[in-house]
Amino acid sequence: MKAVNISIYGFLFVLLNSCGTSNINFPRAPVVVENANQSTPLTCFVDFDTDFPYEKVTFYISDSDRDFQLNYSSDEMMEQGFLIFLMRPAQENKIKIELIDSKGKKQMVDSELVFNTPPLAEGETEFPKIEITKAKTAVEKNELIFFNPRRRSPGRAGFGINFGMLTIINQKGDVLWYYKTDSRISDFDLMNNGNISYVTQDSRIVEMDLAGNIIHCWYAKHRPEGTMEDAIPVDALTFHHDVSVLPNGNRLALSTEIREVDNYYTSETDKKAPRKRQKVMGDVVIEFNLEGEIVHKWKCFDQMPAMRIGYETFSNYWIRRGFPGVIDWSHANAVVPLHIEDAYLVNFRYQSAMIKVNKTSGEIEWIFAEPTGWGEDLQDKLLKIPEEGWNWHQHCPRFMANGNLLFFNNNNYKARPFDEPAPMRESPSYVVEYKIDEENKTVERIWDSLIESENDIISTAMGRVGEIPGTGNILAAYGAIVSQEHIDEMTWWTRMNYPQWTMVREFRHTTPANIVWEMRLLPRNKESQIGWTLFGADRIELKNLK
Repeated sequence: MKAVNISIYGFLFVLLNSCGTSNINFPRAPVVVENANQSTPLTCFVDFDTDFPYEKVTFYISDSDRDFQLNYSSDEMMEQGFLIFLMRPAQENKIKIELIDSKGKKQMVDSELVFNTPPLAEGETEFPKIEITKAKTAVEKNELIFFNPRRRSPGRAGFGINFGMLTIINQKGDVLWYYKTDSRISDFDLMNNGNISYVTQDSRIVEMDLAGNIIHCWYAKHRPEGTMEDAIPVDALTFHHDVSVLPNGNRLALSTEIREVDNYYTSETDKKAPRKRQKVMGDVVIEFNLEGEIVHKWKCFDQMPAMRIGYETFSNYWIRRGFPGVIDWSHANAVVPLHIEDAYLVNFRYQSAMIKVNKTSGEIEWIFAEPTGWGEDLQDKLLKIPEEGWNWHQHCPRFMANGNLLFFNNNNYKARPFDEPAPMRESPSYVVEYKIDEENKTVERIWDSLIESENDIISTAMGRVGEIPGTGNILAAYGAIVSQEHIDEMTWWTRMNYPQWTMVREFRHTTPANIVWEMRLLPRNKESQIGWTLFGADRIELKNLK
């Protein structure tokens, strides 16, 4: 029988009533085992060995005013036992076990286990305040929100790069699971196998389980941070923003390359500024297998006009990430595989463009963007979008169940260099849905989340959208929202010196849109200078939870 561990914080792992188990013989009696991986502190394991030929096991878990079930098949036991998770912090959790054999016969184990979860870390830099500002009247236990809090401090561009977090909450805002790592996380996904995939600030792509154990890790071989032990190098300069897990297990990811371009711009506000030879970063889409071998590559420099710049080209994005003197041209932030068509959609924030690429030929099939600056060779690829529907600095395109395109329109600047940007207050951010006629290259605006009284909801970075199966509701994560009290004194170029916050909303897919749920991430106290943003949020369901 494994020893019961006591953590350094003094949290108790107690086995109660260890005798009398409904005639079940336990060569190794049930016991709670501490998760040695402290990156997921609200988790533990239950380990046992029995002669009872069970095929399924149910864990009944309850705390002071909440109860739920975790259901596993017998082959889902991990090395340390069955994973117990989704417990709230600072709670005494009572755990009872029911075994089920192949004929459906159930045996309830008499013994009751207890696990005391630790409290959330104190301090304004360790965890945000989670506030539910619009609640549902009735929710299911499996209606969970998965997101990545990102901390920031006004005027400190590098603050938070060594802080990565993923969090799961319920509709009431209770924290049920969280994970911390040492590099800021951008894209993340709950995989079909129950594991989590994510991308880090330091060019890693990781697959891990919900206990925090790393299953696979790849890193860009030529990244500024250098080599990494216990990880697979991929012949790439960077990994950034987004990765998709393909049906064959390969990863489709965003990377980059640097090219030197003669007579390039040195300003995005002064058209007459002297030009010079510049180191320019452009995006590369790569597909690699589990061994880290690249099997597909597409370079935007080869297909898109490098002299077509957008606002924020000179924002020092890549300089802050270890590439001195390199300017940011295309700035992709999403790649969406279209499996049936052997194609993918790439979202370019600074180009204010979404581009569909034929994976086999490498050719651009269409461009969803305002039409200026694309050159004669791409004019026949442009979708015909009415000017009032142009998108600006958008994030997270997704194709809905009905085939329409859904994305988060940050709506920043509402112009390209060297036209004058729109004032921030006139640039509200919103979710929008379009129907695309690929044959005729036309689009029709179907729906948006704009609310007439909310012209001051302006997200200057990030953002994520998703269609919720079953209800058809739309989940929107607002990225980084500027502070309303300072909106009239800041500009697009000074906004980083002011507080930012964020929220996640669920909309009913009606016209006008109707907010049915809202969560905000706020500082732990009103005096705090630490704000919270997020790259995105998803509605998830976990197969083990009832």
